[in-house]
Amino acid sequence: MHPIHPNRKKIEKEGKHAVKRGWLGAVFWENFDFLNPVVEFLVKAVGLFDAGYRNANDFQIQYIALPVRGLPPAFAGVRILWLSDFHIERFEHLPQKLITAIEPLEYDYCVYGGDSCFEHHDSPLVFELMEPIARYLAGRSPVFGILGNHDTWAVAELLDKCGFRMLINDSVCLERDGQSLYLAGIEDCHYFYADDLGQAMSGIPKDAVKILLSHSPEIYKKAAAAGFAACLSGHTHAGQICLPGGIAVINSASIPRKMIHGLWNYNGMSGYTSAGIAASGAPVRFNCRPEITLLTLSWQ
Repeated sequence: MHPIHPNRKKIEKEGKHAVKRGWLGAVFWENFDFLNPVVEFLVKAVGLFDAGYRNANDFQIQYIALPVRGLPPAFAGVRILWLSDFHIERFEHLPQKLITAIEPLEYDYCVYGGDSCFEHHDSPLVFELMEPIARYLAGRSPVFGILGNHDTWAVAELLDKCGFRMLINDSVCLERDGQSLYLAGIEDCHYFYADDLGQAMSGIPKDAVKILLSHSPEIYKKAAAAGFAACLSGHTHAGQICLPGGIAVINSASIPRKMIHGLWNYNGMSGYTSAGIAASGAPVRFNCRPEITLLTLSWQ
């Protein structure tokens, strides 16, 4: 595992997690932490909290065929279990519930897309809850992990200890029947600005087929320009609190709306953005179910 990125080290030490982007600059939803308890209070005040919390625990299994440009034939049909956004300390039942749901699934690799913590800091409860599910996943298949904007470096160390191969601006070569497919993982590009696409690609041959793992899909333009065939992301929670029909009210990433959830394509690069496992900000969901994603690679 590569060492902590200087940007993450600096921001974790400062304890500041400001998002400054777009024409609004600092005037952005996620820069005002006090709004999260306000939303939770309002949901409770109108009597919808219990229903919203049940919704946040009602994850579904999404079976997705992911087209990958130039996919080596040996990898056609390979299944990747894509898990993201546990935000686990507000969902203490989650480890056992996830294990029960995953147990009957058949897959070749597992990828964890980051955001173990509900808050922007860890706690003993995060480690207590993350360790059993992490060790279970590592015992089922090779697991590759990246960090999200709610993670601390201590989370990376825990997952590494549990058997995850943490791709901290790093890559790994998967081999089947003499053919290769590369997974590259970048550090968080949303809060910590710790992503280094060049470093992540440094061990990948120029003509290799490669898939990018990025907690937030905001890297999509750079990823497509760098020649990635596909990009897997989370972070958005598919909106989490949506209007009927799954229409997101708030977009937590600077991306086109089509990338908030599900399959998308940009300049020939396929992408999938997961709705995530749980919820953050307020532990509720409306008109937006969480998900476990089982991706099957297919040739594009």
